[in-house]
Amino acid sequence: MSRPKDLEPSQVLEMFGELIAALSAFASKVPAKSMMAPPGGFRPPLETVDAYETLVYRFRDRAGSIYKGITPFFIESLEAFEAGRVFDAVPHLRQVVDQLVTLHKEEIVKFTQGEQDRIREFHRRLDKILPDTTKPEVDLPPPTSY
Repeated sequence: MSRPKDLEPSQVLEMFGELIAALSAFASKVPAKSMMAPPGGFRPPLETVDAYETLVYRFRDRAGSIYKGITPFFIESLEAFEAGRVFDAVPHLRQVVDQLVTLHKEEIVKFTQGEQDRIREFHRRLDKILPDTTKPEVDLPPPTSY
């Protein structure tokens, strides 16, 4: 049985987009405020975890030497995702964006203008997943009122 062909840049972006979509879909169901989390956290359904895991390991098997450095970030995001720590998966996927930008800057991989725009969009989508940390978790009156 022959080994699958290494991934093209467009295929890498397609898989990355699928991971972000799965993460976004689950994150939309998780309350941003930690005080609302039930004991044990929010775990994604088993089918969702299986799909995420399949995608990560399919990427790992086909990454080749160029994208080998991205695989650990995908695996870390998978571990956080399956544990229900959706917000902990985001930094690992942000590191993937950084890695893709570095590969392009070092001219190891040449992304087209459309692919570069897509990478920027991935970064924006990952930012939207994280809760707004500028707002307090508990709305208390100002200290002067008590």
